[in-house]
Amino acid sequence: MSRYDEVARLFREQAHGLVSDPGTLDEIAAAERVLGAQLPESFRRFQLEFGEYKGGSLDIYSVKPVEPPARNIVSINRDARTELFPRLPSHLIAFSDNGAGDYNCFDTGARIVDECPVVWWDHELDEDQTPEPAASSFLDWLQAELEEIASEEKGSQFDQIGYFAQDILRAWLRGRKGE
Repeated sequence: MSRYDEVARLFREQAHGLVSDPGTLDEIAAAERVLGAQLPESFRRFQLEFGEYKGGSLDIYSVKPVEPPARNIVSINRDARTELFPRLPSHLIAFSDNGAGDYNCFDTGARIVDECPVVWWDHELDEDQTPEPAASSFLDWLQAELEEIASEEKGSQFDQIGYFAQDILRAWLRGRKGE
């Protein structure tokens, strides 16, 4: 099983069927023309298999001309490069955000073969910031995000068990007081 297949399997397990329509090769090529750079191969494969994803804390933009345009990688990058401050440099391609204005971006200026490192663009800093490294590739970033989500879900399941056990113990103690 390839590295992509392993991460795609993890994604499928956590996406729970909430995946939008995948992109096409023509849509990927059109997005790359407008963005001025080739997208990383692993992201291209993700788009062909899954497309955009919005699920809880995980947010991945689409190459499709989706509605609302705030879900489209071209629209988001066009706005981030021309309308927003600090302006996103042209060698960075935002593909995900944290919901508060910060972006996960491909650093196309640091491309190694078919992949680009992922960096964090902080909207509260100025345009001459050095983006913080986030992962060596899209697959590494996605795997780390999926593992973090799984860990948070497992923690919340344990919390629920703990609350249930506390309720049982309280009921038992109340029953003992009434004896």
